[in-house]
Amino acid sequence: MGLIIISFIAFVSLGLPDGLLGVAWPGIRGYFDLPVDALGIILIFGTGGYMLSSFLNGMLMRRLGIGRLLS
Repeated sequence: MGLIIISFIAFVSLGLPDGLLGVAWPGIRGYFDLPVDALGIILIFGTGGYMLSSFLNGMLMRRLGIGRLLS
């Protein structure tokens, strides 16, 4: 049961920033006086991090196991 709870928390925490950025971007942009295209740079780094973690996920699961990887 604990592994299911950890998996659910990981699922929510990985999906939350994607939805939050779209809602918060107008406020962030106004507060820091950023141009609209600065969002593209943020999204490029986010995509790069997502791809890197996807490529390394199989190796890490074999070494650590799913429980230790999620915790």
